[in-house]
Amino acid sequence: MILHNGITIRQMAKGSVGFICIVLVWIFLLELLDALTQIDLISGSSPPVTVLGLAVAFFLGFKNTSAYGRWVEARKIWGDLVNASRDWGNTIGNLVQTDGTPLDAEIRRELLERHVAWLNLLAFQLRQPSATGRTRRPWMFGHKPVADKAALHQDPDCWRSSQLAADLPRLEGKSNRATYLLYLQGERISALAQSGKIDSYWHVALMNRLARLADDQGQSERIKNTPFPRQVAEVGRIFSYVFIFLLPLAFNDERSITIGLDLPVMQSVLLDWLVFAPVGALVCWIFFVTERVSASMEDPFEGDVTDVPISAICRMIEIDLRQMTAFGTAPPPAKPIDKALI
Repeated sequence: MILHNGITIRQMAKGSVGFICIVLVWIFLLELLDALTQIDLISGSSPPVTVLGLAVAFFLGFKNTSAYGRWVEARKIWGDLVNASRDWGNTIGNLVQTDGTPLDAEIRRELLERHVAWLNLLAFQLRQPSATGRTRRPWMFGHKPVADKAALHQDPDCWRSSQLAADLPRLEGKSNRATYLLYLQGERISALAQSGKIDSYWHVALMNRLARLADDQGQSERIKNTPFPRQVAEVGRIFSYVFIFLLPLAFNDERSITIGLDLPVMQSVLLDWLVFAPVGALVCWIFFVTERVSASMEDPFEGDVTDVPISAICRMIEIDLRQMTAFGTAPPPAKPIDKALI
């Protein structure tokens, strides 16, 4: 998630230099062809390009709205996970036995540590590259991607360090380790109820809290495993490039600042290009960036700088739980990397 003042015109232009250069060259070639030939497609009027621009603008607006809604839903899910985790920490920290005395501190610590381990394991699973998702881009609005960081749940073994030693062997070979960890948490709670350490009320209440956590995990996995509709994404991209390809034609409909001047062809073309090319490149660039904005929000858990900062959220939850219960040492808050939280 890019923070305030994390995107500047300079950064956006930096990631678009290649595109802008291609557009400028294309406009120059059209200016030159317009001066050397009488092709009506180039020298004619430009209403078709204008109408196409309106259609592309409407479609990109729909695509951006859909992608943003997907990103917002992912953030809401993790906002609920924050609330559910704090509720879990508050409940575990104040859990009492059937006789009203506090539950053994080591048992409460185990339940808390397993929850922190589940958070880190879930974040790791969501961070894994999806076969149906987008490929990582070499830049995103001037920011380079951050990869292979254990603290950002992108290192293959980052989740192991947070697991309880007794749980690690049981997690091996499981296709969805986070789901199984919730099962182990429920198994432990059932054992406490069977041994009489907690009564049936606490048993039901804790299992309901686990159900809420499982629901948040399932909703996150639904977004992760369901790609943004490719017919919307690819058609929007194709329409954008078609419009960008045709837009320079609208700047060649009999306009010229050298009309009436006795100038060599190349000099006339160059002067017209210097006047009209910056405007044409700017309009093309705006459509290009608009399409990139929607693409940046298609898959909100992949770990790019524009995605939901689930690693930072995990760290925030762990800090809250450890300070709330006094179990373990709270880690420092996650720090932005180049004005972006991951």
